[in-house]
Amino acid sequence: MPFNAVQILAAYDMTVMDIKVSNLDFSHSVAAFRDGAIDAFFCVAGAPTTAILELASTHDIVLLEIDDDHAKKLIEENPFYTVLEIEGGKYRGVDNTVQTVAVKATLIASEDLSEDLVYNITKTLFESPNEIAAAHAMGAYLDVASAIEGITIPFHPGAERYYREVGALR
Repeated sequence: MPFNAVQILAAYDMTVMDIKVSNLDFSHSVAAFRDGAIDAFFCVAGAPTTAILELASTHDIVLLEIDDDHAKKLIEENPFYTVLEIEGGKYRGVDNTVQTVAVKATLIASEDLSEDLVYNITKTLFESPNEIAAAHAMGAYLDVASAIEGITIPFHPGAERYYREVGALR
């Protein structure tokens, strides 16, 4: 079971003992749901996710919302989470926006990399949104204003320089 699932259950004062656990990887979870072998599963992936898109094209799905109170509790205990909304219409049959939580993808750089190189990589990521989104749908969500939220490790000096330059860090 993904560690994220354990943390989310804990925010609801639940443990794995409160549910029937099937330790399946992502693709097997989708197949088991499709085949009626399980009723629900945790999906730790960016939305829209291809496997969920395919599942929703043939089966009714419901995305369970993580409400404000439970999201706050989760984030207080695990500050690397952030609140994320999955816009209605991303998946067939899911017409309303659903609030959930996310762990941001983080590019980890060796401290041996030059400040200028990491600065240029960071700048390119945030100043090339069309190219990034063309490669992956989640690229459309790259936002320098929220890039530092939920990051609990130190920034490389090159990334820190870029974030300060654009006002994301003070």
